[in-house]
Amino acid sequence: MIYLSATYRVEDFKKWYKAFGENEPKRMQAGLRVENIFREFEDANQIKVLMSIESLVAANEYVESVTTPEFIEKLSIISPVEIKFWDVFY
Repeated sequence: MIYLSATYRVEDFKKWYKAFGENEPKRMQAGLRVENIFREFEDANQIKVLMSIESLVAANEYVESVTTPEFIEKLSIISPVEIKFWDVFY
């Protein structure tokens, strides 16, 4: 199983969550399944999203489509987006 994590800070969690939810059909079409959303304990606007992926190619295409300046603004992201792919060891 391969996982994708995306880490960033948003201006407004409620605004982000609404836009994130509206993007669910696009994530599902790309074969990404949200496993968990983490919010930093001391800063609830610092987020890490963990998703399982079916295809590395499709996941990379999805990442390209959601890291455009327009989409980042829609999600109220105010920091660099850190994307990492993970292979399960244990």
